[in-house]
Amino acid sequence: MKAIYTSLYATLLIFIISFSLENTFAASNLYLKKQSDKQFINAYYAEQLTSPEKKKRKSFSQFGYGLSFFAFPLFPISEFVDPDNFGEHSYGKPALKEKNGSLYTCKGGFIDFSHVRVAADWTVYLTFKIITEDTKEMDLPSSDGQLKLQLKKVNNLSLDDIISMSQKIAYERLIWHELSSWYYHLPNYTFNEQQSTFTPEDTYSNFFGTIIGRNIALRILQNRDSLPYEQIATEEIQKEIAKLQPVSSKKQSKEAYDIVDASKQQNLPEAEQNMDVWWDSKVLFRDQRYVFKRYTATGPYLNPWLVPKADKVGCFDIKPTVLFVPQKTKNGASLYNYYTLTIIPDSLLFFDKKTHEQLHEPFGTFTSKNMSKIIAHVSNDMQQELLAGYNKRNEKNPERHYKKLRKVWFRK
Repeated sequence: MKAIYTSLYATLLIFIISFSLENTFAASNLYLKKQSDKQFINAYYAEQLTSPEKKKRKSFSQFGYGLSFFAFPLFPISEFVDPDNFGEHSYGKPALKEKNGSLYTCKGGFIDFSHVRVAADWTVYLTFKIITEDTKEMDLPSSDGQLKLQLKKVNNLSLDDIISMSQKIAYERLIWHELSSWYYHLPNYTFNEQQSTFTPEDTYSNFFGTIIGRNIALRILQNRDSLPYEQIATEEIQKEIAKLQPVSSKKQSKEAYDIVDASKQQNLPEAEQNMDVWWDSKVLFRDQRYVFKRYTATGPYLNPWLVPKADKVGCFDIKPTVLFVPQKTKNGASLYNYYTLTIIPDSLLFFDKKTHEQLHEPFGTFTSKNMSKIIAHVSNDMQQELLAGYNKRNEKNPERHYKKLRKVWFRK
């Protein structure tokens, strides 16, 4: 009997030692890989350790086209991307060779290239910072308040997990921009940005961009690709957009907007009309209600809004590409175990900077883990302006219930 216990003890001891050595070896490999990645990034991609938003990609790309600030239709706001020419991507800011605007895709709906490019840059920036920085806390670039990122036990994560976490953080950063933009209006801000808060293409474009950022980071760090960042990013954007099956011309992107334009549909014979409309080209752009349908769902599954009757723009019986926002590591642990993103809103979002009068019901510091509460708060504010059902595709046009809707003159 004693011999049996001795044998069992020896076996258990060997197992414990083997398990310990295996974990030590795995941790050592992760450490060596991270050091190698760190050296490679610093040698070839140091610029991607600088702010991913040095300058905002401001363009005439808004939801819809032919938009007007004024009742008399001067200087229409329109910008489309040629499906055969996306231009050359540039890191952190727009450049002359970069093309931004809207493109309709059969599997992903409308894609806003400005959002895609920003999200890709943010994902690469966060991945590279997490790998190269020894600090556990960092302040992230932001114009809407303060963003503080706290990292925990990231040395235990594989490269794949680090990139997934970076995608999630980048996406949450961009959701915060969508939320804060609802508070961008007079008197604190010159231009009203409520028109662009959670428009039907924003959320999907934001996360789609993080997928491209993931591909860029993997190509650089796994394949040790030392081509210029701009070239790699440009190629990866082309690859991913191709998967969504873009329409063949700018004209077809315009026609896709026409399908969900309330005014354009009302001009058609009743039998040909589409009732699932999202915007109205006859409403002034500076009236945020010109887009009366908004996409406020944030995941983890993101289902694109595809236009009805899409065969009119060359899309036939195509299933949408549903995206999934990473939630866990490969081992099944929540990504929130490894980071906390704390957001401290700017007081200008809620109070007049001169009189200190309250403009909106404020909310205080929160973490991205609890962002759903903030989304609900902002959604309630949005519903007061856009009315119930504004974030649902229910074939109900709320315009007849709007007061003092500002229209463009002489537009059919």
